[in-house]
Amino acid sequence: MLSFITWDVDPEAFTILGREVRWYGILWALGVLLTTMVIQRMYKWEKLPEKWFDSLFMHVIFGLIIGARLGHCLFYTPLEYLASPIDLIKIWEGGLASHGGAIGMVVGVCLYSLKITNKKINWRYVLIGSVSGFIIGGLAGYLTSASSVDANLGLAFLGLSVGLCVALLFTVYPTAVQTLDKLVVGVAIGATFIRLGNLMNHEIYGGPTDLPWAFRFIENLHEWKKGAEPIYSQPSHPTQIYEALTYFIIFLVGMFLFYKTKAREKTGLILGISLIGIFLSRFIYEFIKNTQEDYESDMILNMGQLLSLPFIIWGIWLIWSALKRPLKVEKIKSK
Repeated sequence: MLSFITWDVDPEAFTILGREVRWYGILWALGVLLTTMVIQRMYKWEKLPEKWFDSLFMHVIFGLIIGARLGHCLFYTPLEYLASPIDLIKIWEGGLASHGGAIGMVVGVCLYSLKITNKKINWRYVLIGSVSGFIIGGLAGYLTSASSVDANLGLAFLGLSVGLCVALLFTVYPTAVQTLDKLVVGVAIGATFIRLGNLMNHEIYGGPTDLPWAFRFIENLHEWKKGAEPIYSQPSHPTQIYEALTYFIIFLVGMFLFYKTKAREKTGLILGISLIGIFLSRFIYEFIKNTQEDYESDMILNMGQLLSLPFIIWGIWLIWSALKRPLKVEKIKSK
């Protein structure tokens, strides 16, 4: 057995016209493609209008990208980006957060549901939900993040995002949740490939370990690309692989539940099971991951764990609601 694996894979796959194309981008795009194919097949299997899927695709893609970017900027280092708002759009410099992407997709699905059901946004609910969420998130930050203003403000923005989602879901329930029951299955396979992209990028790995499958990652990638000798991390947990395997298993479970059982007839059941699987595993893996920001070392739970809690709680409620008071599938009339 090897005592560790030296991971010296080049993040760059190839160059086009002098610009590098990274494995991360390729795997990210492949994940989106597979997610699209899985959900499109579900729509065809349920004989839903093709134009609904086309609309869903556009709403979810924009929600994913915008949410992932805002999540990285406003959940982790809000002071930096509020001081220079123009940096929010510099997505090419890197910085996407999976929790923000999840929230963005929920918002996208809600807007899609409003469109196909001809309902209107209740701005009173949105205002109350967002402001209440911001206050509750800020208080939670004060109780869990020591003296870090970034962490307090980041959790306040998380609360605002959750409050916004609750307000929108209240307007379009159960249509949005029925859609999310399908979407989450495809997202699980997409997340699998994104984590493999993190592996290729030598990022988001765990702390030191003496397990035989420990990886040594290159820490000075930028200098190494310019010809410097590589500086390797200590043998560490390859948490990107742990998460990728977990998400793939959740994808297989979701496919089984949708096609081989009647779980799809119980609104929110597949979504609830998937949310708990994805975010509870993320919560656990955070215990062996390296912290992303210095201020997290002073927190009772780190940001990744705190960001996971609303999804875990929502997942538990969805399962309870589906099993105790299962809802009939609502027949939505096309526009």
